[in-house]
Amino acid sequence: MLNSRVAGASCLAGCLLLSSRAALAEPSLGSTLPQAVVPGATTDVKLRGGGLAGATQIWTSFSGENLLTPDIADNNKNAAEITWRFNVPATTPVGIHGLRVATADGVSALKLILVDDLPSVAQAGNNTLATQAQELTLPVAVDGNVGNQTRNYYRFKAEAGQKVSIEVVARRLGSPLDPLLRVLDATGHEVAANDDGAGLRGDSRVCVTIPAAGDYTIEVRDIRHQAGFYRLRVGDFPCVSVPQPMAVQRGQTAKISLAGPAAEDVAPVDVTVPADYPLDWISVGSKRQNGKSSGFATLRVSQVPVIAEAEPNNETAKATRLEAGQTASGQIDDAGDIDHFVFAATKGQNWTFRALTQRTGAPTNVFVRLLNAQGGQVAVKEDYGVGDAAFDFAIPADGDYFLSVEELHRRGGAGFGYVIEMMPNKPGFELAASAHTINLGVRGTSMVTVTATRRNYGGPITVAAVDLPAGVVSNPTVIGPGMNTTVLTLTSQADAPLNAAAPIRITGTAKIGEADFTAVAVTDDALKAGFNALPWAPQTLATNVVLGVAAAKPQIRVRAEPAEAVFAPQLSSTVKIIVDRDQGFDEVVNLALTPEAAKGGLPGNVTVELKPVAKGTNEIEAVFKGTDKAPKGDFTAVLTATIKQGNTTVTQVVPGITLRLKDALTVTSAPAADKVASGSELKVKVTVERNPALKGEVTLTFNNLPKGVTAATAKIPAEASEVEVALTAAADAQKGAAAGITVKAEVMANNVKFEATSAPFGVTVE
Repeated sequence: MLNSRVAGASCLAGCLLLSSRAALAEPSLGSTLPQAVVPGATTDVKLRGGGLAGATQIWTSFSGENLLTPDIADNNKNAAEITWRFNVPATTPVGIHGLRVATADGVSALKLILVDDLPSVAQAGNNTLATQAQELTLPVAVDGNVGNQTRNYYRFKAEAGQKVSIEVVARRLGSPLDPLLRVLDATGHEVAANDDGAGLRGDSRVCVTIPAAGDYTIEVRDIRHQAGFYRLRVGDFPCVSVPQPMAVQRGQTAKISLAGPAAEDVAPVDVTVPADYPLDWISVGSKRQNGKSSGFATLRVSQVPVIAEAEPNNETAKATRLEAGQTASGQIDDAGDIDHFVFAATKGQNWTFRALTQRTGAPTNVFVRLLNAQGGQVAVKEDYGVGDAAFDFAIPADGDYFLSVEELHRRGGAGFGYVIEMMPNKPGFELAASAHTINLGVRGTSMVTVTATRRNYGGPITVAAVDLPAGVVSNPTVIGPGMNTTVLTLTSQADAPLNAAAPIRITGTAKIGEADFTAVAVTDDALKAGFNALPWAPQTLATNVVLGVAAAKPQIRVRAEPAEAVFAPQLSSTVKIIVDRDQGFDEVVNLALTPEAAKGGLPGNVTVELKPVAKGTNEIEAVFKGTDKAPKGDFTAVLTATIKQGNTTVTQVVPGITLRLKDALTVTSAPAADKVASGSELKVKVTVERNPALKGEVTLTFNNLPKGVTAATAKIPAEASEVEVALTAAADAQKGAAAGITVKAEVMANNVKFEATSAPFGVTVE
């Protein structure tokens, strides 16, 4: 799925030399021209942005060999523009994809791009008046940009009865444009118009049957009269919203139709999802019979069988049968349509029901009800905003249950599809990462915030980046018990690979009961923030994280020794923060907890004492302390270090410090035997384990000894961890079995008494 190549050894050497002389800054992508590549063809694309000189790799979410375009003067020397040649396999699905540029200074943020089977032309640039409309020959796609308070116009010829599909792809490519689309005839009469097309995330689309032969004009503008880029698609493609069914089981082949406002004459396509396909979504496209251009949609990849509704099923008596745990897929065929599914469930089962509609491109706002065998409503949920409906339900009795699915606003028609997933409601969690691009300097550290949404599980979650390139390390990181957020840090070694974009995943693992649980972090919020608050990021890119390693800058590097602080409530632990300074970086280094404690940087009732690293020195001590209410468990703390050297300010991340809060003291006892004769002794070995933060002599006391059995007061020196204590049974000691004997251990430290009691044991006096 990833691809890239360097355009020859000579270019690579030159690029590296150029990068080494230039001010290092990660590359950025502002625009591409064209805004699409063609499946089964070669496309030269101008990439515009910053820091692009010396590009060594193009990462794409589709396969294919991509090379720096030859025979262009000074190509790859202009930081603002390079041209790259994309060779896209014919099997690449039409739809929204992503690309990135890698240089010696790191990897760019994700740029959205279409894979499109329409030929591309550039906007003429003087088409802001209807009288100056740019002439188009269909089918075609135009890469354009509309300015503030302006409109763009395009003109095409069509025959009577000809079906012409026109859509503006803007919001779906991350543009700020909120497009309004109009089609006018030769007299200026409006033939069709659209603001927000159903399921198009704010984009516009019209499907027109031409009423009379002649010239027609397309008008494109922002509904707010603001500026933005767009791709205008004009052709014979079907106007589709969703596939039907809307999901396919991983490892299976399914016959998929495309549904939407104008999807007639579209032949179903066979879609095969390999068993090892890594994503939960896949793009699918199709043409009309004898068509030249494709419509496209997004298909859910399911872990379980997918059951498509079978009409008529408006009544519970005609409900489509599925097994509990399978996925239901259907369509609200018309206003007032109600679909029913039925499944058998067992008392005590706990299920989560989740609808998938808007994130797939469906315009459907579902209203889902769960009915018992008698038709009585036992649970209900509806869509809200851009959220999909979801609810949990514990089965109260054996029997059949019905899922009733309606459109909340009583709408319907082709394209009003939905998926209802039925999953066991087990303890677990979902993860979200705050960034989809991570850049590291050689021997440097970067960070990303990871947030957990917990589901009936409050224990520790181990977070790590996986699939890392050699030379990059994911530092130990934990979302501690009761917490929802942590900061994951990644550190590159001296041999980390430069000039490459490495796709990675961020995962969370936990032992929940007897089962191992794993979740992959999604980057939806980061993608939406980077693409002008796009309502839903492209689902095929929802878990996409790419890592780049940049050449080292002169600066500082910071680390903690040891990399963990082990302490307990009412105790403290000290770690050294060590600064490695490059020549010339000798000013004060200020340290800060990141994020601050009030925002989750530390578990509750834990603090850290930090001091600046003085000018010309290389280390300080950071002291972590816990109050008597500090939680036990493993947590992660991250510090950032900042130095201002002249006009240069450098901030570095300290690799995550593991905070391990354990019991201050534990004690175990091991009697040599379970019997003792009157007038004799029984040896008991007592072992204590002190928290590393606890120092001092341990005093031992035996409790609940049988009458006539005594133990001298015993102590374990500060440097020791065990002692053998004699229990003496007097001649008149009470005979018989005695249970519940314990050993109490006490240590005084910092004017606080720390206590621990052993598990009980028994002795029989004979």
